[in-house]
Amino acid sequence: MYLTGCLLLLCMAETTRAQSDDFGIWTSAEVKKKLFPGFDASLEGEFRTRDGLQTVERWSGSAGVSYKVFRWLKASAGYTFINYYHPMETTKKGNYIPEYWQAKHRVQLSLTGKVDWRRFTFSLRERWQYTYRPSQSVAKYDGDDGSAKNDEYISGKGKNVLRSRLQIEYNIRKCAFTPYTSCELSHSLNDNAAFEKLRWTLGTEWKLSKKYSLDFYYLYQNKADDDEANGHVVGAGYSFKF
Repeated sequence: MYLTGCLLLLCMAETTRAQSDDFGIWTSAEVKKKLFPGFDASLEGEFRTRDGLQTVERWSGSAGVSYKVFRWLKASAGYTFINYYHPMETTKKGNYIPEYWQAKHRVQLSLTGKVDWRRFTFSLRERWQYTYRPSQSVAKYDGDDGSAKNDEYISGKGKNVLRSRLQIEYNIRKCAFTPYTSCELSHSLNDNAAFEKLRWTLGTEWKLSKKYSLDFYYLYQNKADDDEANGHVVGAGYSFKF
């Protein structure tokens, strides 16, 4: 309970230090298959917007597996292909680069432990995440007259991140809805584990049947990174298990 209190206090403190906030909608669809007891495989597609609903932020496709090591501990691994719509930017010399699509590859390993207390379920997930951005050349234009210049070369780059998420669920008796809240802290492992970003989520799972479920949530994150804007998000997810 001490760890829970510390993380929640840190979440509230960081939220007050928000930058200019964006708003977007995130949607996803996931299919899960139990291969044998304790071992599952999944496929997921996701679509995100930014600048309100005016601009696509990114779309992605993921594949993963998970294994329940013990009743209270689960290990998982996954790969995600991300196609990010990079905003227009101005170079140090005053030239500008229009918006362009940027591909990224991401792998991740996670351990999730959970404990039940009365009708609450507390879980802590530790996730190592590595994202690689391949090199590419993009168009560049003169900032004064708009004439085309030599393409800008963007070198490849890799990034290691540790993401720690504390989540609390509440099981309502004889109810299809399971509300939850979570706080996630991201630390850059490329920079001496420096704190990088905070994400706060409030939502509910709606179990339609043993196979189908929906997830609705509100999310706030206090810092933009290479493929996500900071600000407010309303999200919805669909999950099918067979």
